[in-house]
Amino acid sequence: MTRRPNSGNPLGTDAEGRPVRRALTREYIIRTALAVLDRDGVEGLSMRKLAAELGVNPMAFYHHLPNKSALFDGVVEAVLGEVTVGLDALNPEDTWREQLASLMRQFRTVLRQHPNVLLVLATRPTYAPSLMAFGDRTIGLLRDAGFTEHDLLIMISSLRSYTIGQLLVEVGQPVGGPTTDPDKAVALIAGYPNLAKAIAGGYDPDAHYELTLQAMLDGFEQRLGRRKK
Repeated sequence: MTRRPNSGNPLGTDAEGRPVRRALTREYIIRTALAVLDRDGVEGLSMRKLAAELGVNPMAFYHHLPNKSALFDGVVEAVLGEVTVGLDALNPEDTWREQLASLMRQFRTVLRQHPNVLLVLATRPTYAPSLMAFGDRTIGLLRDAGFTEHDLLIMISSLRSYTIGQLLVEVGQPVGGPTTDPDKAVALIAGYPNLAKAIAGGYDPDAHYELTLQAMLDGFEQRLGRRKK
């Protein structure tokens, strides 16, 4: 039996409860592909395997998504579409840095739900309408703080890159599998006393992310202060 992704089943029901095949739309194909990526990773997704998940011939969806590149672009757009929801939840009374911090936390939360998409997101071109809408609206929200559009674009890009990079370390799967088992890693680190002492405090990914996020925002704020003098 063909396994189905968590997002649904290609067979729905009509008004009388009889099974009918769901319409093969671009959105449905992409959501199914995202579910496969979440479950099986990048290596587990091919056009043929996606067709099996959908219960169709591979040629059936080529007019929606002509190749694998278009499919991955669609997946990136779908994930970023989940992020843009955070724009509508912002409190307009918050300061620019509070709003920007809230957006980046939303970005991180969404990406943590799709760890297998991180590498795709990090390497695909950033021309997805959902990403451009996110950037455009964010720049519009923060422009009144006094930054130029160019400054804001760099700030958003830098925060985006940091968030993706940090999550690749936190939840990404190492290429080729783990290189050292935990016990050997502990023994190896013990030979470097300064590093061992720093690591002994433990690793809290949320605290790590928040500290760096605030440090970056501090730098942006200082830059804004110098500009206003």
